[in-house]
Amino acid sequence: MWYNLNGDSMVSEEQIEKIIERLVNRIEKANTYILMRMGEDIKKIRDISPLQAHQLAQIIKYGGEYDDIIKQLSKYTKINISDIDEMFKQFAKRDQEFNKKFYKYRNKPYIPYEKNKVLKKQTEELANVVKKEMYDYTRKNVLGYTIKDTQGNVQFLGLKETYNRVLDEAVLNVNQGKEGFDSAMSNILEEIGGSGLKTLNYESGRSIRLDSAIRMHLKSRLRELHNENQMLFGKQFDSDGVEISVHAYPAPDHASSQGRQFSTVKPSEEELSEYEKLQNGEDAKDYKGNIYTLDHDGKNGYRPISEMNCYHFVFSIILGVSEPNYSDEELKKIIDDNNKKIEYNGKKYTKYELSQVMRKIERSIRRNKDTQILAKASDNEGLIRKSQKNIDTLVTKYYEVSKTSGLPTKLERLQVEGYRKVKLDWYFVSLSKIMFNDIL
Repeated sequence: MWYNLNGDSMVSEEQIEKIIERLVNRIEKANTYILMRMGEDIKKIRDISPLQAHQLAQIIKYGGEYDDIIKQLSKYTKINISDIDEMFKQFAKRDQEFNKKFYKYRNKPYIPYEKNKVLKKQTEELANVVKKEMYDYTRKNVLGYTIKDTQGNVQFLGLKETYNRVLDEAVLNVNQGKEGFDSAMSNILEEIGGSGLKTLNYESGRSIRLDSAIRMHLKSRLRELHNENQMLFGKQFDSDGVEISVHAYPAPDHASSQGRQFSTVKPSEEELSEYEKLQNGEDAKDYKGNIYTLDHDGKNGYRPISEMNCYHFVFSIILGVSEPNYSDEELKKIIDDNNKKIEYNGKKYTKYELSQVMRKIERSIRRNKDTQILAKASDNEGLIRKSQKNIDTLVTKYYEVSKTSGLPTKLERLQVEGYRKVKLDWYFVSLSKIMFNDIL
């Protein structure tokens, strides 16, 4: 088993991120492999004559390099898909372990995962759905990059189209000399690096970075598995309530209800339980008699708990028996701490708002690292310098926001497979192009 979860505590968003990071890293490896192959081919074309460049581009296009890329993508996809069964199994077992005490309290039979046919079936069915979705995300005909067309409009190009477009641009610019070539190629390389490998949804026409899509989708599906299993466990040990998990700097609409316990018992067939009222955006009374609503701004807009990219989890409990994980004082402190206005760059933010600023910086750092990888592979010195300078500036800003807000850094979100930091003062002086491993 390649990850471990403590079964005595509530599962958290941070734990889920650790579980899925291994799969996301493989997607990043695939993107790096493509960027490096692309950059190496550009470098080959740059230093030869236009006729030779055209001939070489044709050889590259039809000589099997694209097939090698597809094989590499397929390899990482197969490994990821093979990990999903074990991931979902261990997650379900850990979830079941958390609820074990309630079975004992109700004197209900506790059937371990390996012998629990209903739990195994439910878990395996969802794992099979996710494996199919993982395959669909990574089919070669939905993968590519976003690049501007001749009118400046951003368009999605398939992987092979992108590769051919870059080769054609390189052939077109080959007679300009090294500096002119690098300058002419910089725009399209920045676009590709900034795009990252993307997956396209044909129905919506929307494309999203493949690593982000996989991360968000796996987190969503693991929450779904948790919620379905908690409903199953609740029925088995006669649960009469739920407790909502807690995380720091929650979104405003879910801040007040997190950590609270709500009844799931319906007063009558026609009436809703208090938890159902909460999920419907109505006023709901928690176990202590306090009133909460997800419609925090009175505009009839709300997100149900643990849905629509919500980071909360819902746990089946026995009211009056399950001691809340957080006291009223602790929950109030989280809200008060989040609502404090923090000044940064002349503006005032809440911690939640600054957490979103940090997520944005993380994405920008990853995009610039992709660009630097591509620039180094193609030996484009100007773009190496520009992207590395951007990275250094963004990393400094990232730590400034963290220090100002007190929010933790998430260094794993800054990592890009294949990236190595370049010390600018030395890189362009030394013919050996000394590079330093990036610790960020």
